[in-house]
Amino acid sequence: MKKRFIISSLSALALVGILFSCEKVTPGFISDYMYYSPNPLIATQGNVVNSKALELDGTTGPVKVKLLAVRNSDTGQPAPDMLKEFTIKQFLGQITAADSTVALVNQKIVLKPALPLEISEIGGRITLSQATANVATGNYVIDVQVTNVKGTRDIMNACKIQLLPRANFTLDAGPFFTTSDPDAETGFSGQTPLPVTITYDSKGANKIRFVFLDKNGTAFNPSAGQVVTRGDRGNFSQMNPYFPLVRTTTAMEWDFIDLPNGFPIKDGNNGTGNYYRIPGRFTVENRNVNPVFFGFKALSAGSYTLTIQIPAITKKP
Repeated sequence: MKKRFIISSLSALALVGILFSCEKVTPGFISDYMYYSPNPLIATQGNVVNSKALELDGTTGPVKVKLLAVRNSDTGQPAPDMLKEFTIKQFLGQITAADSTVALVNQKIVLKPALPLEISEIGGRITLSQATANVATGNYVIDVQVTNVKGTRDIMNACKIQLLPRANFTLDAGPFFTTSDPDAETGFSGQTPLPVTITYDSKGANKIRFVFLDKNGTAFNPSAGQVVTRGDRGNFSQMNPYFPLVRTTTAMEWDFIDLPNGFPIKDGNNGTGNYYRIPGRFTVENRNVNPVFFGFKALSAGSYTLTIQIPAITKKP
């Protein structure tokens, strides 16, 4: 009798085991601690910025990520402009040396609709487009939803976005000038820091002006040959083959094309270097002045004036 009871008990346990083994087990894992890095994501109006993919913290891939909301993190209010479609300029292809006219360049530019903020469904990468030029600067935050084979998680305040004011131009650090013997390529001095200031007028015509001043603020006269290029060294005309240089009594001037990623897009003989000379016969010191600066780029439509003031040099009356 006792033996029969033991056999019956074992049979019951086996039956329970079979029943439990038939229960469906959901595969995979989904974490409660997924995150973006870096956080905040810092961007500048009008520039394209991409985040890294969402850090999954061991979550089973693949995952699908959906944007739930975007808010102004300072006020807590919705930020509809981040999800509004705007028209932006984009290149259809690379600009080459063959694109030597404004018309040819414009053939490679197209107007396209774009959202300032998008989230990639696969991986959750955040993309901020050129359309952020139409969105107010400030601090924003997004909520996202993540789904995989295991289930769904809503991540509130998943990533902060800091949108900084648009830069209208760039100029590399370290402009300098040297002096040298008049009418010769000898007797060069050491490099001295060169003050360059840039003023921008968003309402002006698309024009770039270089103004060269002596230490007292008196302008040299390019139309009278008082500012010249330096042989085959780089200068702005090499970077801007689309418009002729205009020399006035106070400035060197060029029109320019408003391009999606700024102007110029072509390098000169020294990359982005601008090498100019004020011949010694126009200075009290009877020394050539050789100003050099790199990396100027106009990032917005409008008028730019670069004022290059030469310390310790006086223009002859």
